[in-house]
Amino acid sequence: MKIFKSSKKAFSLIELMVVLGLVGLLMAFAAPNLFSLISSNSLTGEGTVLQNQLTLAQQLAVSKSSDVEIRFFRTADASAAQTVKLFRAYQLYQYNQEGELVPVSNFFRIRPPVAVSEQLSTLLDTGETGDALDDKFGFISPTSGQALAPSGAGGSMQTTDYVSFRFRPDGSTDLPFRSNEGDDTWYITLVQGEGAAETADPDNYVCLQVNSYNGKVSVYRP
Repeated sequence: MKIFKSSKKAFSLIELMVVLGLVGLLMAFAAPNLFSLISSNSLTGEGTVLQNQLTLAQQLAVSKSSDVEIRFFRTADASAAQTVKLFRAYQLYQYNQEGELVPVSNFFRIRPPVAVSEQLSTLLDTGETGDALDDKFGFISPTSGQALAPSGAGGSMQTTDYVSFRFRPDGSTDLPFRSNEGDDTWYITLVQGEGAAETADPDNYVCLQVNSYNGKVSVYRP
């Protein structure tokens, strides 16, 4: 009776260690690009959500013949252990039948690592110096205020600072014309990371520009 021995051999421990070492080395080189791609996708996603909400605000103003106000809230983010107050959330408001300005959208939180660059966002300039004064209508926009919003821990209501502007029933906005050498546009800029929010030249960003006359929202990327 003949006994046949299998000629197949398993991997040795040394071979497995070499393969695992090569895989780990490849992952080490690929990880920075992977994290950058994930962050870039987050930035694009947050920019798309904000663009959609700005477009929705204009559509609601036209369809219901009533101003729609969009408020950008300055809050901390306890869930992400971020205690510095930045513009991290926004919500749409419209007048109801009783003449009260009430929320007509969800309270949208901008998810880290995406942040709003205040110094690159003229829509957050309340015009306290008078540059944004509209002589025709006699008001300043964007304007600042305080309101109860679900900005606390776990979505609890608390008084929160905000900056806002409005879309009108004809599709335009209440943003006045600005003509100071290139300052005739209104925009808000999202960047990657809170550190990037403090620089005037971020590596990656999404800039949403709002036309004050027709309310059109345009998107710019580097």
